Amino acid sequence: GSGGSGRAAVLELAREGADVAVQYHRGKGAALTVVEEVRGLGQKAIAVQADVSDSRACRELSAEAVASLGRLDVVACFAGHPFRDDEWSKDFEQLTRAEFERPIDIDLLGSVFVAQASLPSMVKAGRGSLILVGSTPAITGDRVGISYLIAKAGILGLTRALALVYGPKGVRVNALALGSIASGPMDAISEQEKRVLTEEPALK
Repeated sequence: GSGGSGRAAVLELAREGADVAVQYHRGKGAALTVVEEVRGLGQKAIAVQADVSDSRACRELSAEAVASLGRLDVVACFAGHPFRDDEWSKDFEQLTRAEFERPIDIDLLGSVFVAQASLPSMVKAGRGSLILVGSTPAITGDRVGISYLIAKAGILGLTRALALVYGPKGVRVNALALGSIASGPMDAISEQEKRVLTEEPALK
């Protein structure tokens, strides 16, 4: 929740009346700034350091959120491997094992570990919402960002499975496919590419 779409989600949740635990990995200063913004909206907020690719860290993150805020109503997992233009546009045949593993570790396994850590609390309460972040290219395919879209496709499969398992227990599980968002990665592309992207959605 310290930057980009995650930060925007934190602030929107706070405007709707939620107290928020803001997870960060390395961006402590940014997370503390978001915490102050949430408090300025009249809600409680804490910042919690955790590497989502570490299952133990995710369990500690969930426990700290519950201990500080009382319960988990909504868990939104926005953590993602940072955009790198050289990886994004690299020929598929040239992608290395590490370049496939990094998005899987953070985006896919991060979603798995956050889900494992947070679902028991919501099941116990008989209610809750788990929100994961997929991607439009994971549905449509793409010629670039293939390692990214493989990880995001895994998230869509994970979401369908968890929805079937946990829906009857009162927990909704959904994945977002957000399209093009005006956050950090968009700064790396040309104005012409941005214009092309604005033509993709039906509402332009």
